[in-house]
Amino acid sequence: MNKKFFTLLLIATLPLMGLWGYMRLPDEAAVSLLANGNNWLIAVLVLFIFIAVLRMFSYLNQLQNLVMEQQAEEAGVAPESVPKRPSWWSGFYARMTDAVPVENEETIMTDHEYDGIVELDNNLPPWWKAGFYLGIVFAIVYQARWHVFKTEPLSQQEYALEMETAQEEVQAYLATAKDLVDENNVVALEDGAALSAGAKIFSTNCAVCHAADGGGGVGPNLTDPYWKHGGGIADVFKTVKYGVPTMGMIAWKDNLRPGEMQEVSSYVLSLRGSTPANPKDPEGDLYEATEATEEATSEAALSTELSTIE
Repeated sequence: MNKKFFTLLLIATLPLMGLWGYMRLPDEAAVSLLANGNNWLIAVLVLFIFIAVLRMFSYLNQLQNLVMEQQAEEAGVAPESVPKRPSWWSGFYARMTDAVPVENEETIMTDHEYDGIVELDNNLPPWWKAGFYLGIVFAIVYQARWHVFKTEPLSQQEYALEMETAQEEVQAYLATAKDLVDENNVVALEDGAALSAGAKIFSTNCAVCHAADGGGGVGPNLTDPYWKHGGGIADVFKTVKYGVPTMGMIAWKDNLRPGEMQEVSSYVLSLRGSTPANPKDPEGDLYEATEATEEATSEAALSTELSTIE
């Protein structure tokens, strides 16, 4: 390992450390960092300063060559014979590639020759060796951190943790954004406050056709397992929202907010299995909610809400 290698290692390590620090920031802090216009302004200024420094080195190099030419003229030496000082970039490129000039190739020739073509024993470029060694260091750190000491979760564990966090965020989001619910992401509410609110809506708007206890009248009985248009939460919500005009069921989407339709739909489902005073004969088809159906509905709702939040 020589000076060239350590120079390149330092150049490669500093941006990687900055990227690693950025990735370790919480999501809110990372978004805030990128959204702050002052940070972008500082980055642009740093870039301009970097370019200015490079140009300064270039001008200094040109000035040194000019001074050397003037000194050669004063000494009576032809300016063309004075060796030019290489530019900063040329010197940096030469150090990073470790290439041997064509005029000095004899020093690295081997005895392998075929059809007039001689093999040269060039060194590997320092940038390539630096990347190789950095890869070894990264592999050791990764193996120790994720598989030996297990200070960080594996990808499957991280996915499970993120999904749990996402579910919590969805529930918190829905609690403050009830009116974004529709038939594609609706879920049955089970808390007492929501069911109480749904009972009030039912008593005001639905009891006239379905009876106060859900036993049915002009409308069907809501307490038995038979349903004309499906007995899942999405089915009931859709029926409440769009109605069934051909059977006298009006659409409530213009009278109730989405959150209210979710509450009353959840209350309707809570009536299933109760015992009304004068139950109407069953109508429609037997509906049996399977665990797979409920799980699929829950996953679909979660996926839709995650897309909405993002």
